[in-house]
Parts: sequence; C-alpha cells; structure tokens
Amino acid sequence: MLPNDDTNEPQSWSERVQDRRQRTTPGWGFIAIVLIAGVIGGFGIAVLLFVPSGGLLSLNRPVYDEKLVTSLYDRISPSVVQISIQRTSSASSNSFGFVPTDSGSGFLIDNEGRILTNNHVVASGGEIRITLSDGRVLEATRLGNSPADDLAVLQVDPEEVRGISPLTLADSDAVKAGQLVVSIGSPLQLQNFLSVGVVSGIGEVRELMSTHRPIPNMVWTNARLLPGNSGGPLVNADGNVIGIATAVQVGAGGELGLGFAVPSNIVLSLLSDLIVSQEIQRPWLGISGVTLERDLSDDLNLATNTGVYVTQVWPDSPAEEIGLRDDPFIPGRRLPSGRGDIITSIDGRAIASITEMVEYFNTLQPGSEVVLTIVRGGADPFQIKVTLGPWSVGS
Repeated sequence: MLPNDDTNEPQSWSERVQDRRQRTTPGWGFIAIVLIAGVIGGFGIAVLLFVPSGGLLSLNRPVYDEKLVTSLYDRISPSVVQISIQRTSSASSNSFGFVPTDSGSGFLIDNEGRILTNNHVVASGGEIRITLSDGRVLEATRLGNSPADDLAVLQVDPEEVRGISPLTLADSDAVKAGQLVVSIGSPLQLQNFLSVGVVSGIGEVRELMSTHRPIPNMVWTNARLLPGNSGGPLVNADGNVIGIATAVQVGAGGELGLGFAVPSNIVLSLLSDLIVSQEIQRPWLGISGVTLERDLSDDLNLATNTGVYVTQVWPDSPAEEIGLRDDPFIPGRRLPSGRGDIITSIDGRAIASITEMVEYFNTLQPGSEVVLTIVRGGADPFQIKVTLGPWSVGS
C-alpha cells in the first residue's frame, strides 16, 4: 500500500498511475526527452516524447579514478570531432536574415576518414564542416544514414586524419548498470567537453515523438549531456564506444537529467550499409503501443496479461489496412477502455514488449509479410497476415 493511503482498498492500475503523477513533479509530472543537437542562432531543442518522472534513477555524481579518466580523455579526444551544418534554405533564416547553423558531435570509426554521428545532427541539409581537436576545419560529405535508428556516417579526406586512431565499437549487450562511462563531445561549441558518469540502465525509452518508433536497448547514463553532444561517443573504462549520445531528459524546471545513447550493437549491425551512400529503411507496422502490464490487464479484465497493447493505429499504415483496433488512452488523463488489440506473437514468436517487437522487425525488410496473433476483447486469439511498409520520418 502506498504511503499516506488511509484505506485498505487496493488501487487500480489507473489510480496508481494517477497517484504517482501527483507525487512527482508539479502539473502533469512529466519529463521531456529531447534531442541534444545544438542550433546556433535558433531554438535547438526539439521535444521527442514524454515519460513519467516517477521511475527516474539517482543522478548523484560517481566517485571515479581520476588517472583512468584523464588517460581515457587523452586517448579518445583526438578522435572526437565537432560537426557544423550551415542550413541552405532561406526558409530557415530568422527575422534578421541569419541562417542558423546546426551543430553536434561525431567520432572517427576507421582509418578511411569515416565519421559516425546522429542522423538528426545532419538531417537539415547544407554544407557540413568538421572541426578536429587540433582546430583544423575539414569539409565532409554524407554517406549512409538510418533515420529510424538516428544514425549517419560522414566522409572526410582520409589523408587529413591520417595518424588519428579511430574509436572501437564495443559489444553493448555486455554493458551493465553501474559501469563507468565517459562522454566526450562539443556541447554549446565547447570542443572536447568531458563528462563522467555511470551506466544508469539499459532499456526502452518508449517511442520518439518525431519517429513514432522506439530504439531498443538504449543506454541510460547520468553523465551530463548538453545540446551539441548529439553524435558523440559514450565510452567504457576500456575506451571503447558502447553508445552514441542522442537525447536527454529535461525536467519541468528545465534541469537536465538522464542521457540516452543508441547502443553500439545497432551501429555494428548496420555499419556495412552506413558506409555507402544509401538510406537504410526499417519495416513499419504503423502502431503505437505499450507493454502490457498485469495490473492493466487485471483492471480491464483482459484475456491475457502479456503482449503489446495497441494505443494508436496510424493513418494509411499496414495496421490500419488490416483493421487493427486501438485504445488512445493517456495515463492520468484518459483512462484505458480495454478496446485496444493486443499483439501476443509475430510469426509464432511470443512478443512481451515493444522492444521485442521492434527488435524482431529490425531483422526484416519493408515488404516482408508477417503473421500477427491478436487478442481482441474476450474472444479467442486469431491470426492475421500483414505486409510491413517502409518506415519514414513522420510515419
């Protein structure tokens, strides 16, 4: 029973959500997660999503080995670059006629002059300039990108970076909460800004509002990430990259909280395609959903307590085409009705969470046909075939 609860009656799922909401931050009690690319001369933070603030981990600063951190900085910082993109569209200019410059971070991944960064850092178009740690400025071109995974690779003249050691991508599946991490980037155009923290967790960060698609197994960290850190490396105590800094929580008062990084294993799985000039397309079903919890299942008297509960079916999507039903509830504001479909398996594979669904879809291609097992109301489960579409920004 929750503190200050002076009854012995058990709370429903929706009551518990509402209670947690009231006990956290003022107002809605929500914390925004924002991209951390910077914009010079413009508004540089774009809201991606909202998550309940009740489950945040402690942001206390860790005690660390100063000699180790100094050694890591000396070894890693030459490989980290600042990225600036001058927008070319006149529509981007402000009232004074000034065209903003997008900025972010990146790092060398091989000896051929290839630089990894976030897709949102370079998505605006325009000329790309790379500033090395020694102050030299190089021109760069775009190679491959994966908007759904927020990854992009740039190319500079290999001769200009000869002698600079690229960073190594680690196995992010081996990352554990509590491990030391170091972030290096160029927030607010501060070259090679260092931040130290720990891995605060690994997991789902729900879906990005700009993509309607989550990135599985994001690395959470309390290392301080600021606007402009996007695309920079998050490295472990061995100096190997476990994630690419992407987003940060912002509290109701504007304070920065946990940072989030795309796991390195997603990069490794896509790298052969990212280093060529193409856009990687991920398959798309066209739903938003939540991992079904036992509390919610019991409250709504659902026929199952595992699966993905469909909260929104997107227009003109494969999900709409096959008639999936949604339940667009908002925790704490609009209560669930129980009319949403529950996806319990795909191609015979049990699906217990949004992350598991996206991970399986990532093994497929647009145009792949899959068989969904659906629980609808109190009826028996049924199966339906659907052809996945191509995901795109704004899908």
